[in-house]
Amino acid sequence: MAFKATIESPVRLARRSIAFGLKPATTSSISIGIYARQSGWVQPIIQRLSSSSFIDHGKRSVPCSASNSRWFHTAPLRSQSLGKIELKRMPIVTHSRNSPSQSNVYNQTDNFDSSAIPSSRPTIWKPFMFCAGLTILGFGTAVYMTNKDTSSKIDYVFKNQTTFPMWFSKVFSTLPDSAEPSDMQLQQLRKLEKLNFIKSSGLNHIIPNHILTWYINLSEGKQICLVLALANLPIFLLWQLPRMTSYMTSNFTHNPLSGKSHTILTSVFSQASALHFGFNMMALYSIGSTAHDSLTHRFRASRDYDPVRIPESTPTYHFLAFYLFAGLFAGFASHAFSLVVRAPRLLRWRQGTSNTTVVPTPILPSLGASGAIYGCLTMTALAFPDAQVSLIFLPWIPINIGGAVTGAVLFDLMGVIRNWKFFDHAAHLGGAFAGVLWHLVIAKWFDVARLKFWSPEKNSHEKD
Repeated sequence: MAFKATIESPVRLARRSIAFGLKPATTSSISIGIYARQSGWVQPIIQRLSSSSFIDHGKRSVPCSASNSRWFHTAPLRSQSLGKIELKRMPIVTHSRNSPSQSNVYNQTDNFDSSAIPSSRPTIWKPFMFCAGLTILGFGTAVYMTNKDTSSKIDYVFKNQTTFPMWFSKVFSTLPDSAEPSDMQLQQLRKLEKLNFIKSSGLNHIIPNHILTWYINLSEGKQICLVLALANLPIFLLWQLPRMTSYMTSNFTHNPLSGKSHTILTSVFSQASALHFGFNMMALYSIGSTAHDSLTHRFRASRDYDPVRIPESTPTYHFLAFYLFAGLFAGFASHAFSLVVRAPRLLRWRQGTSNTTVVPTPILPSLGASGAIYGCLTMTALAFPDAQVSLIFLPWIPINIGGAVTGAVLFDLMGVIRNWKFFDHAAHLGGAFAGVLWHLVIAKWFDVARLKFWSPEKNSHEKD
């Protein structure tokens, strides 16, 4: 809300009154006309101040305190006349905790007030330690499981080398310069292992044969993304039960003001609406599988991304560690942005020091896998810069993946700057940065860690 106040000297006011044939006002009063525009209404406000209401402070005239008038200061005067002052912007903010549009702002800023107990104030350090610890745990587990799976496959080959061609068993006698043949054969063994598991568990009697055949023939990246999508399905179904809404909101959405850290993780697997679930899982299946392929040892070795040369039976554990990291990083980015930028903005409005009268948008809970999917998108763009993508609503128009990612990042930057509230733009940007960081830095650490803890059992087979 902006208004304009005009103050005229008594002499000039009298001259103007005479010019219009009006009775001149006395010199003992000053008329101030204020036109305030609020919610489409123009409201004239007239205040009359007597000349005795002003205290002369040399070259400044300051009004005395009055219960029905606002304080204002005049500019320094070059003459004895009061002169003319135009206040370009002086918002009048009416705060009310009982107002439906303002109650959320008051409730969310209670813990940020100076009178609040320090221990009750939301912080970024506890969620940071939670995300960092879980990322390190996921990274270490992925290194261990990849080495264990690769070693077990090599052990299987040596024990059953008579059933394979001679050239195949020689691949594992020494560490080859190129890991490509061994990786291909090890991945075929994993596919055979999945077939044996399906038969031993009786799934072939439950799931139709054509569905099992379709699943087995999928690439490993599409298989794991399909498993992740199925892991999101029960949570989505719980959202559809009205009696579970309160529980799901408390435990499967992340509210930066709640003081909870574990919801940064659970919210990654939470999609509340059918549209949200469908779009995210489609994006995960298409983009996530390509990101999975970019993490294969064979691909990174061919691009000189990999500083070491060791066999690898599967990149799935590596991809899961990355997906966990991207989801946590995106959630923490949203959490930090809410506390560092948005919460102080709400507090300034509550204290009346904000330069706007518009009630700011309160901090809302967030959920969804879009941050982790953004990480898959940026990592795919760096690994396959010549790839073409298409939008869901414009599938016939191919777009270079680099241009698509750039446009998406600029859109989210604008959303953060303009405080758009439909998407969690801070989480999207955090996920995008996580993909870049993993592709350029952490993926190399993964192979170095694998080499450090690599202990295949091939030496014992050679002695036998």
